[in-house]
Amino acid sequence: MYDLKNIETWESKFGLLPIKLDPLIQEDKFLMLNGGVGDFCLRTSSFEKGNIEQIFQESWSTNTKNFLFIGEDSIEVTNWYDSKIENISKSRVNLNLEQFYKYLSSKSYKTQNDVVPFILDIFRQLRNITFEKQDSSEAINLLFHLLISLEEDYTHIDTKKWGISESNFPDKFDYFVGLINQGVRNIKPNLDLILRHTSGVLFQEAHREVIYFNPQRDLFGGVSSRLETKLDAYSSIHYTPQYIARSIVENALKSFDLETKEIKILDPSCGSSEFLIEVLKQLKNKNYNGKITVKGFDTSDSAIRTSNFLLTYENRKQWNNEIVVEIKKVKDSLIEDWGKNDIILMNPPFVSWELLKEKESRDNVLNILEDVIKRARPNQATAFFYKACLSLNDGGIIGCVLPTSIFNSEIYQELRIKLNNELSFKVLAKLGNYVFEDALTDVSLFIATKAHSILLPQLLWTRNEKGVVQDALREFRKMNSNNELSVDSKSYSIYTPSHFPILNKSWKIISLRENEFIKELGIFNKAEKLSPISEVFDINQGALLGIKNVFKISSDDYELLPKQEKKYFRPILTNNSIRNGKISVYEYVWFPYNKSGLIFKDENELEDLSFFKTNLLQNKEILEKRAGITHWWALTRPRNWQFIKEPRLFSSRFGSSSSFGFDKEGNCVIEEGNAFIPKRTFDSADYYFYLACFSSSVFDLLLSIYSKPIMSGYDLGKIQIKNIPIPNINKNLLKQEPAYLKLVQLGEELQNGNSIVKPVIDDILRSYFYPNF
Repeated sequence: MYDLKNIETWESKFGLLPIKLDPLIQEDKFLMLNGGVGDFCLRTSSFEKGNIEQIFQESWSTNTKNFLFIGEDSIEVTNWYDSKIENISKSRVNLNLEQFYKYLSSKSYKTQNDVVPFILDIFRQLRNITFEKQDSSEAINLLFHLLISLEEDYTHIDTKKWGISESNFPDKFDYFVGLINQGVRNIKPNLDLILRHTSGVLFQEAHREVIYFNPQRDLFGGVSSRLETKLDAYSSIHYTPQYIARSIVENALKSFDLETKEIKILDPSCGSSEFLIEVLKQLKNKNYNGKITVKGFDTSDSAIRTSNFLLTYENRKQWNNEIVVEIKKVKDSLIEDWGKNDIILMNPPFVSWELLKEKESRDNVLNILEDVIKRARPNQATAFFYKACLSLNDGGIIGCVLPTSIFNSEIYQELRIKLNNELSFKVLAKLGNYVFEDALTDVSLFIATKAHSILLPQLLWTRNEKGVVQDALREFRKMNSNNELSVDSKSYSIYTPSHFPILNKSWKIISLRENEFIKELGIFNKAEKLSPISEVFDINQGALLGIKNVFKISSDDYELLPKQEKKYFRPILTNNSIRNGKISVYEYVWFPYNKSGLIFKDENELEDLSFFKTNLLQNKEILEKRAGITHWWALTRPRNWQFIKEPRLFSSRFGSSSSFGFDKEGNCVIEEGNAFIPKRTFDSADYYFYLACFSSSVFDLLLSIYSKPIMSGYDLGKIQIKNIPIPNINKNLLKQEPAYLKLVQLGEELQNGNSIVKPVIDDILRSYFYPNF
């Protein structure tokens, strides 16, 4: 039987995080957090009749539906949306706890009548009045007044007490005051619960850039709530989902000494202070009573206003105004004095070097990173990350969201080495591209302390699919609550590796299955049965043509060329030309080169060519504008290794095991892809051997470990795959082995279009080269 009055039961069974609803008043009321889906309120005592209005108010104001009361013999489930009170025997729940929780989750779906969309609807109306397109400072200040009207007369507010500015109220502002005070179904909003438990989702809307307003009023003074806001999938500003901030704070505090008498907390890109509010909430939940200083920087005026409002309220209501709050609007956080801090939490701006338009911003990034990054173009988030690590006190902890490139990219190698020596890693997580709303950024989490430790970090890997991250973080909490060592499923893995970094000079996070596989590979590497690709091949990039659709022609157009001109064209390979080992030619490229280089050195030599008249001459002006080109009719980068026709193994630029092909005649030119040039002389059989190896499911697994994932597969370029271990035909008399001959034959079958042999290839590779695949 489960002890359902024990909050830890719900944490260990379902991975829920219990947060006290109001630690100053009710010690037995909790908000049970599940990553935003299936959250509910819970009280570890019996339901009190006649108090249903307050119960509905508390569940609605915390953006949940259900409120559970755990009695001695039964559980009462109230639901404000259904206006129901259900009585379920505790014994029945105990027998079917999993089913009971699924039932609760099914009754927790989101609606437009929930507290967050209800308030946002009013907020959008205010924005249609203030007409603030990029900065919603005035509308957000009006929203503060509206929220405060839930507790006080908005016309006589002590602005210093509330941490807000004076506002010029628009005509018929009382209409909006009446709206928010009325609530939904006569459920009056509870300001304290709204600000403590739903402020993150609520106030992130304030940062949206409006691209269309609709200020039309109705007969009663209301304004349309219809706005079109900017949702940029490639923006550098990504708002931290509450469940992400919550998990980072939760795991950071686990590694922090809460016996310390004073804590200095910093968020250098605080936004609306999602992290700062969350850490204060969890510190209060843990009954911390030492001195606290919170600092935050941001460039947005509306963000600073929101932070001041929320932190002032939290300080006054929960901490008796004993917290020191320092929130500052800045031009660039990187040039501010961050001081030394005990806890640094952040989601820094993910601004690529190319998007840093101002030279001053680029200089600020380079100045911070000058001792760890040379001759590279770093992301701005890297400078935030490095400065944060340098701004920790001894024993301090950092918890942050980061671009995954910091974990993997070669340009951050020195930074990783330095921090690996100075920090003790606690949790590293690869979360993928589906964390931020309407953004495609590849995201990871990083939690570490500035303290020496022999303990290895916990690693969390997730499959790059929607909805997986919430499940994985909840399972992480559940695993730790139950003191389990690892969790492994198809969609995520959580474990402590035998060593870290797993891959040399990288912090790449891989699944538990991949980790076990790579341990076996290490044994074979030491026995020299496998070698890195870079020891067997040079990997060269394909040609850069120059101007799109000028130099390429279709196969049909090629056939129509005069016979004497065809020698200046060669089949071209693109991402669409290779499939499961078979090369298909759809286009030809103008390639006027021989082993000595460009054939035509003077424009007059081209005048008799029909292609010159129909394609080149009419594009002469634009072709001449290309930088670094001596002859305007030449390709921008033909790659001189393609001048000589030799057998070559090719791959597309991005892809998987299905993206390799062999050109036996050596006639093809590769554009969107790579050529694998043997470091020692190959015969045709050797090429077929490696075509089979690269076309296997085993190689897909190796790509998942070593390469960078993209939407259509993996990056097949030299930097990403050079360390992948493959059989080396130049060692251990491999060419005399039966496996070699079998794989050669299977490679020939692939080139002929027989892809059904791929499972046979896998079997041979598993038997001879990759055990425990």
